[in-house]
Amino acid sequence: MPVNAIAENDGLFQHMANTYADEGRHNVDGWNGLRLASAARLLRHEHTRAYSDQGREDASIKEQSDWESISLAVHKLRTTCFQYRIMKRMIDIVIVLCFLPVLLPLFLIVAALVRISSPGPILYRHKRVGQFGREFDLWKFRSMYRNGEEILREHFKNDPCAAREWAESRKLRIDPRVTKVGNILRRASLDELPQFLNVLAGDMSLVGPRPIVSVEKPHYHDQYFFYVSAKPGMSGLWQVSGRSDLSYHQRVSLDEEYVRSWNIGLDVQILWRTAGVVWKAKGAV
Repeated sequence: MPVNAIAENDGLFQHMANTYADEGRHNVDGWNGLRLASAARLLRHEHTRAYSDQGREDASIKEQSDWESISLAVHKLRTTCFQYRIMKRMIDIVIVLCFLPVLLPLFLIVAALVRISSPGPILYRHKRVGQFGREFDLWKFRSMYRNGEEILREHFKNDPCAAREWAESRKLRIDPRVTKVGNILRRASLDELPQFLNVLAGDMSLVGPRPIVSVEKPHYHDQYFFYVSAKPGMSGLWQVSGRSDLSYHQRVSLDEEYVRSWNIGLDVQILWRTAGVVWKAKGAV
């Protein structure tokens, strides 16, 4: 097992230990004794595929300590390789800078529309969970009324079906908080333009898992550690596969699939398909 994998991915290892210690699932003494369900699932997946023809397991895996198994599992993730950490970052920066001359006038137009549509700030920021579980401020153009949370609580009181829809998917088909201009921005995904700033800052990537809020972590179960091994994306498999038409479980599974199968070609394919999805406003809410 490559020892440098531990140093390169220390952020992910540390987040694994902290999360499980905080939840009180295990007594963590350094790294010893730490058992991680997602690591075990990844190892089972890799070794079932590798030894399916022989119909046997690798005996060395059984002899490994928990820490060695976890280290190996994380090292196997494609999001820990050089291409992901360096090349993907360079591609993100180059693409954003190339589109900057087009983006700046669009920023000004959208900002003016938001300003005249309703009282409140032009930009909206919200805490999201990033790579290694580090929270960051995700930026959007404001598409809701200023008292959106109050409106939502009142809406749930009058419409139990909407409350169930929110609990299941964290989205609403008809959201009373959204302004008329905000609805147009969302349909065209223009409210997400400020996230290009998140990409330049290194908090996000152009392609990656769907950025989630902290309260969603329990819904990911052991798939959560696939999520935090990558940077959240402006687009991803979830967006080009149906967006809001997908169930919550499907979105989580697509995040895991993206991390398992990541390569630069996949990112290029997703970016190409994203253009068509945004143009047709397919699945936008």
